[in-house]
Amino acid sequence: MKKIIKATSIFICLFILFGLAGCGNKDADNSPESANYMAADELSGVWADNDKNVLQLDTAENTYIYRTWYGRIGSGSLVTPENDENVRQLDFDDFYYDFISEDGGFTLRQNGENDEENLNGAHFSRTDGEIVQIPLKTLDGMWQNAAGETLVIDTGRMAYIACSKEGISNGTVVEKTDGKGPYLFLNGYAYPRISADGHSFELFFTPSETQSPDGSYSGVFYKDAKAEEYADIDKKNFVSQDGHMWYFDGVQYYALPEGYTVKDDGFAYDAGGNRFAAGWKSQPYDPAGVWGENWDENW
Repeated sequence: MKKIIKATSIFICLFILFGLAGCGNKDADNSPESANYMAADELSGVWADNDKNVLQLDTAENTYIYRTWYGRIGSGSLVTPENDENVRQLDFDDFYYDFISEDGGFTLRQNGENDEENLNGAHFSRTDGEIVQIPLKTLDGMWQNAAGETLVIDTGRMAYIACSKEGISNGTVVEKTDGKGPYLFLNGYAYPRISADGHSFELFFTPSETQSPDGSYSGVFYKDAKAEEYADIDKKNFVSQDGHMWYFDGVQYYALPEGYTVKDDGFAYDAGGNRFAAGWKSQPYDPAGVWGENWDENW
């Protein structure tokens, strides 16, 4: 009996010893106190990651601008934790990110997890230049793609009308300062990537709880359906660069959303067989011929 008790006591002591050692290592690796946060006064300026996403930080105003590699622009807030005035966190898509100083720049560490677009693990280094924001009102007016799909946007109303040969509908425009930029509530969330000259845009879709992308309203939308004025379709091309597919309209490049493949006919299609609505000449579609003269007042 004494031998059993003695052996058991030794086992318990060893268990506690190694257990405490394990807890100590875990705390040393992952505790907030051990993280090397970049100081707020070092953050202001322009930063880029390896994928050419760009962050412009302003710690005086506690704001930032974010531009994706394909040109979508959004803005958001920098947050000051209660326990450290010299630290900032990035508020992106309702998640906070820590700025961890390493390798001459910073790596973003997300607080929490999600399966959607996120910046967790992205490493940013200083870069030149600045992000030029495009005013929301640039979206105002009538826009049309090569398939005749038409959008009328009024940012004063924060609303849009979507019209095609198949149907007509309306919806809301939302400007949420979560770093992702404004979107149309159309086939989910439709984020416009506006060209620098403000004469065209394309939409990048993500599903919502009630809507999903269906292949419609893709391609490039030109202001007032004037593709012949802002593009040179005879020189159109699809090219691959840095692991991404791009459409060239003879004047500007537009990134293709994920999932498109260029076929033998020289056009791009998604997995459902829907053609990316760009790259061919077409006569402007007049919705009034089907939906009446006041179609663009259907708010």
